[in-house]
Amino acid sequence: MKKTILALDIYDFKKAQNLVEKTFKYIDVYKVGPILFLQSGKEIIKVINDSGKKVFLDLKFHDIPATVKRSVESARELGVFSLTVHSIGGEEMLKAVSSVENRPKIWAVTVLTSQIATPEEVLRRAKLTKSCGIDGVIASPLEISVIKKGCGSDFDVVTPGIRLAKVEDDQKRVATPETAINAGADFIVVGRPIIEAPDPAEAAKDICEAIEKL
Repeated sequence: MKKTILALDIYDFKKAQNLVEKTFKYIDVYKVGPILFLQSGKEIIKVINDSGKKVFLDLKFHDIPATVKRSVESARELGVFSLTVHSIGGEEMLKAVSSVENRPKIWAVTVLTSQIATPEEVLRRAKLTKSCGIDGVIASPLEISVIKKGCGSDFDVVTPGIRLAKVEDDQKRVATPETAINAGADFIVVGRPIIEAPDPAEAAKDICEAIEKL
């Protein structure tokens, strides 16, 4: 499976569908977050699944254990590949969602990449999620190697905050695709560098080929 996840962080269903059609040669997993899910959730998930690709449902569930467990069960019925919960939901919530039978992969958010955090805090949250049976975490490029060392190579690290060059935006902890993969990321989540590119397919191709050369 290709390591690049394309974040469809856009409002428009037709544009999202068009991006899937243009980039499917280079992308295996597409992220559907709250922006697109609230606009056309089941419809865009069906488009992605019908194209033979996988859906990463990034809704960052955080509620009482029973509610989050049922949310995971509902996501399972949508046929998604993976989904996110918040690690700050705590041990009881994390254990509840990991117990769902035939569930998607679950990745727990450690600290949002728009926030500043110490590697020690991120590792503490990663270790908690692993102890609760969660499959991996969402973490910035700066914590990949720390998490891999502390939690093992079989514990997924999914990395947002990927930029092709230094830019000024709301992401504080960022890195290039090559840096993140070399540090041990299992997947990188790329949004703006592809969807805002003049040619999204070419941008996706360039990232895919750069990773394959490592």
